[in-house]
Amino acid sequence: MTRLASLFRALLRNASGATAAEFALVVPFFIVLVFGTINVGITMSAVNQVHYAAERSARCLSTSVIPASTAGSCAANIDTYAKAWYRGPGLTGLTFTTRRVDCGNEVTGTGTYAIVTGIERTAVTISAKACYPVI
Repeated sequence: MTRLASLFRALLRNASGATAAEFALVVPFFIVLVFGTINVGITMSAVNQVHYAAERSARCLSTSVIPASTAGSCAANIDTYAKAWYRGPGLTGLTFTTRRVDCGNEVTGTGTYAIVTGIERTAVTISAKACYPVI
């Protein structure tokens, strides 16, 4: 019995492989944290770009500051005009609509961004609204 007890005590003191086991436990959480941070950054960029395109479009509708050769382009097709100003990541179903409200011309942009987690895709709806007074 003493030989078995001494073998068991030696096994308990042996720490080889502990680092590999700890690494294997921590790495998945670290990878999720890194890719989650990247996806949140890309999503925030898309929100910012949709908002910028909506603001530019609302301003165009209200002030007609674009050259006379294209003066009707933003009023004629606000969706095409706003998409030309959008420079963010690819959004599916990106559309811009306009309506006249108390504050002036309001442009709303809506699209869907797919967050890729490595396991599945999660769809996030992005929407931005801008209003510019009529001058």
